Parts: sequence; C-alpha cells; structure tokens
Amino acid sequence: MNKKELNTYKWSKEIKESFNKNSLCTDCSDCFYCSDCSYCTDCSGCSGCSGCSHCTDCSGCSYCSGCTGCSGCTDCSGCSYCSGCSHCTDCSGCSHCTDCFDCSHCTDCFDCSHCSDCFNCHNVKGLKYAICNTRVGKEAYFNKMKELKD
Repeated sequence: MNKKELNTYKWSKEIKESFNKNSLCTDCSDCFYCSDCSYCTDCSGCSGCSGCSHCTDCSGCSYCSGCTGCSGCTDCSGCSYCSGCSHCTDCSGCSHCTDCFDCSHCTDCFDCSHCSDCFNCHNVKGLKYAICNTRVGKEAYFNKMKELKD
C-alpha cells in the first residue's frame, strides 16, 4: 500500500481511535498517525496542529484545510510545503507570506496572486523572479537570494 492509498483507505473506527489514543491528540476526529494535535478532523501524519482539517504531514499549523507538508501556517487552504504563512490559498513552497493565492516559492509576500519566485512583493499579480515588486530576471533573482542567505 503506497502513502496515498494509506491516507485514503477507509480505516475502521476502532483502528482510527487506537491511533489517536497513542498520539496525545485532544478532541480530534478521523485523524491517524498524528501526534500532539487538537480539534483536527481527517488529518494524517500531522504534529502539533490545531483546528485543521484534511491536512497531511503538517506541523504546528492552525485552522488550515487541505494542506500538505506545511509548518507553522495559519488559516491556509490547499497549500503544500509552505512555512510560516497565513491566509494563503493554493500556494506551494512559500515562506512567511500572507493573503497570497496560487503562488509558488515566494518569501515575505503579501496579497499576491499567481506569482512565483518572488521576495518581499506586495499587492501584485503574475510576477515571476521579482524583488520588491520589480522583475529582476531568473539569474539576478537567485544571486540576490543566495546573497541574502549568506
């Protein structure tokens, strides 16, 4: 059984409850392989989350829905592998973004949509390889990101 089949398998109520009994979760329902979560529904492999639903392999998130592999996010939906984001929808690989939609690999962005590889952009749509709302090109973008990390 692969991971997707494991996550979608219709486990019996007794088995699901036995997972939760061993996981230190509080008031969760239909979750399995989770630990130290509270008030979550139908999640798997999560830890330290609260009020989430239909999430997989997330940690430290609150009130998220349908997310995968995220950490420290709040009130996001349909995101994957994001960290520290809030109120984002359908984003992937983003970090510390707020109110973004369908963005990927963005950092410290606010109210952006359909953007990718952006840093510190605000209220923009469809930008790629941008810093502070200015397109800089792929090579310049990655050089600047490397410089900021060092």
